[in-house]
Amino acid sequence: MLRVLICASALAVPLSAAALTGVELNQLCTKTDVASRSTCTAYIQGAADGVFNTIDAIGGTTGPRVGQYFCLPASVRPQQLRDAVRRYIVENPQVSGYNASTAISLGLGKAFPCKSVSD
Repeated sequence: MLRVLICASALAVPLSAAALTGVELNQLCTKTDVASRSTCTAYIQGAADGVFNTIDAIGGTTGPRVGQYFCLPASVRPQQLRDAVRRYIVENPQVSGYNASTAISLGLGKAFPCKSVSD
């Protein structure tokens, strides 16, 4: 009986996990406790890394490429990423229902656009 409960629990966990929306991410980021702010920043950094790595896998990230949403400067600080994403979500309420990683990509693209090759 214990095995059945353990197996049922293991199968149910992935079904109950859901990605954050833009509004949920913003709510997390507006909290003032250290754990929430750290989680917010880590989530944004992780999503940015994921998008960067996906772009790298499909054609590279050196210079602007088709589908490249943002180009982060080497000196960017984590709080700059967090602030850029929060600002974008607040200024563009239509993205509040989007998946958080989409809102992150759009927000970072607005704050850190890639320069064209001729720039």
